[in-house]
Amino acid sequence: MGCTGRVPLLAVAACLSAWAATARYELRGRLVPATNASVWLHGATAPFEDSTLADDSGQFRFRDLVPGTYTLGVFVPARGEMRRTVEIGPSQADARKRVNLKVELRDEDFESKDSLRREALVTVKELAIPDQARHEYDEAQKKLAKRDVAEAVAHLQRAVELAPQFAAAWNHLGTIAYQSRDYPRAESLFRKALDADASDYQALVNLGGVLLNLKRASEALNYNRYAALSRPNDALANSQLGMNYFLLNRLDLSKKYLTIATHLDPAHFSHPQLMLAEIDLRQQDRVAAAGELEAFLQYHPDSPEAGKVKEDLERLRTPSGPAESYGGTGMAHSFTERPELPLLSTGPDRVSRRDGRYFFESPDPSGQMQERTIDAAIGSGRHLRILLTRSGNTWKELPLAWYQDGGGHYGPDPDFRFSPDCLVCHASSEGSHLTAMGCQACHSGVNESRPSQPVCLTCHLESHSLRSTHGTVIAQTDDLLELNSAAYRLLQSRCYQATQGKLTCAMCHPPHSFAKTPAELRMVCRSCHPETHERAALDCNHCHMPERHAQDAGGLLVTDHRIQRPL
Repeated sequence: MGCTGRVPLLAVAACLSAWAATARYELRGRLVPATNASVWLHGATAPFEDSTLADDSGQFRFRDLVPGTYTLGVFVPARGEMRRTVEIGPSQADARKRVNLKVELRDEDFESKDSLRREALVTVKELAIPDQARHEYDEAQKKLAKRDVAEAVAHLQRAVELAPQFAAAWNHLGTIAYQSRDYPRAESLFRKALDADASDYQALVNLGGVLLNLKRASEALNYNRYAALSRPNDALANSQLGMNYFLLNRLDLSKKYLTIATHLDPAHFSHPQLMLAEIDLRQQDRVAAAGELEAFLQYHPDSPEAGKVKEDLERLRTPSGPAESYGGTGMAHSFTERPELPLLSTGPDRVSRRDGRYFFESPDPSGQMQERTIDAAIGSGRHLRILLTRSGNTWKELPLAWYQDGGGHYGPDPDFRFSPDCLVCHASSEGSHLTAMGCQACHSGVNESRPSQPVCLTCHLESHSLRSTHGTVIAQTDDLLELNSAAYRLLQSRCYQATQGKLTCAMCHPPHSFAKTPAELRMVCRSCHPETHERAALDCNHCHMPERHAQDAGGLLVTDHRIQRPL
């Protein structure tokens, strides 16, 4: 979404002066099939609003537009409302600075009948809004069409003073605040809109968006889920839900909803392709990531981010060698001396930095603050990183850890019971220093040229042991699932046993990158099951290798490699 709260007049003046010096464009649109309709245009990332009517031939136009991203809405009686993102700029315009747009009216793009019926209902509170408050609201709309943000805010303020139950006016104030990047005020205003009308969809989806900007992904999730359920054809709701899941490190769900958003509105102002590219890179799929960046540039050639995206795209198109591929994996980050860490200045535990080093401070039993150096972090960071301090040649686990879920945060150490045995699989020696696992971890001794399955099983242990356990020791059962469970769960699977060991780790985790695309992973399954679930929309592992909670590691989720039939 795009908004903020009450902004300083100097900031507004700066925006207005920038607009004044910018070329202006005209948008000429045509509805197909031709029909009479109400058409509105909202600034997606800056305060602006205007409306017009399409004539009998379906044509409409908006003049005096500054370059930028807009949301175009079309309301057709008896059909409802549809929306799409429109880019206005030199790449879309002709020599006379006209942007010509064909808007195809497809039934699937209109809001559902249920959501339209809900919007058509008028609450008692709305009926009680006085005419003067509605007049102030209408005047605000006119000021926004002229980009007079300060006057628009003044009219909206008077509207809510006259009618505190005026949800639409509160939401408009919140949208202006959001677009001005005053996120705390925007949150307050959207909550006031929902207090006035709990069914106000715009305030609901906007609140979900501003909470993401405030880095409160867990709190935002319920709002964004409900928005997507309420309006499954709304690209904004789906995009925000996808971003929400991304910040919570639930990449499969994130990809699902971001992909829906790109199908609904490929040019959407939230730029879902950029986050999809990030997911593809985390999954070592450079080709898919490049495709998403190409799509972004197709729809946003004049975006301020276009230059950086072109550079990233060029790097992705450059072939990578084994060392570069390996550098993007978790194994390449299994141990880090003097790691880069976020600072923590609130709460009883603190993380600070001085002279290039990080320090951990915590109160002792008497309340006095004790300080220790943070000398290393163990763990790739996919789930978490355990912080270590060093005294002489002895490493000790600190009572604070960095967790990746929810966009990243500090939390209590998970009590993995760190010991020197952990370093056998998490670190390599380089002189007097320890580093992450390097080439020699797999390419040494008898396995120097082409490592085989036994090399994987050296650390991804075949059976339950003290070296495989991260934390609580669990009694060995048939359904034992530990954090380090991939190898022994695979060996227990019917797929492994039926192939008599031909199904190896490397079939799904190729050397150096350890990752395949979802399509490639599906083909591994198809090699033995060519016709099973042929038309299934989900990847095989969604049902047959789901994520489950590791029994020895608190609430951490791991993929269960036993390849079972779903319950």
